[in-house]
Amino acid sequence: MLNHLRRIVLIGTRSMAVLAMITIGLMMLSISYDVIARYAFRAPTDWAYPLNSSAVLAVTVLAIPHLYATGHHISMDLVHRSLPPRWRKGADAVTATAAALLGLVLAVTGFQSMVLSYGHGLTGSGTFSVPLWIPDLILGAAGAFLLLVALLFPPHAEPELAATAAGADTAQDGANA
Repeated sequence: MLNHLRRIVLIGTRSMAVLAMITIGLMMLSISYDVIARYAFRAPTDWAYPLNSSAVLAVTVLAIPHLYATGHHISMDLVHRSLPPRWRKGADAVTATAAALLGLVLAVTGFQSMVLSYGHGLTGSGTFSVPLWIPDLILGAAGAFLLLVALLFPPHAEPELAATAAGADTAQDGANA
C-alpha cells in the first residue's frame, strides 16, 4: 500500500517536473522574443519581465519535490559521507524535517493566499494581468507535494526507496518511448 502511494506521489512530482521543463522552454521563447523586439524593432514588451520572473519561481518550486524524492537535489555529499553513521542518520532526519516544514509552510501559505487572491479577484500588473491565484496555487501544490515526499521518502531509507523512485522513472520513460 505504501509503495503504491509512493508511486502515485512520484507520478505527481514527475508531472510537476515536466511542467517546469515546459515552462523553461516557454521562458526561453519569451525572452528571445523580448530581446528581438527590443533591439531589432525598438519595441520592448511590458509583459516579458513580470511573466518570466514569476516563471522562475514556478519552475523552482515545481521541480523541488521530484528532485528531493529521487535524491537529485543539491547535497553536501563529501561532508555527509564523512560523518559517522549515527550522525549521518541525524543529519538525514534534520534534512527531512526541514523539507517537511518548508513544504508545510508553502502549502498553507500558498493555499491561503490563493483563496484570498481568488476571492478578491487580484491580478498582476501588465498586459496579461495574470490572476494571482495561479502562482499561489502552484506554491501551495508544490508545498503539499514536498511535504508528502519528505514524509514518504525518508533519506535514511534510500536503498529501497531509490529503487521505487527509479522504477517509477524507468516505467515512465518506457511509456514515453
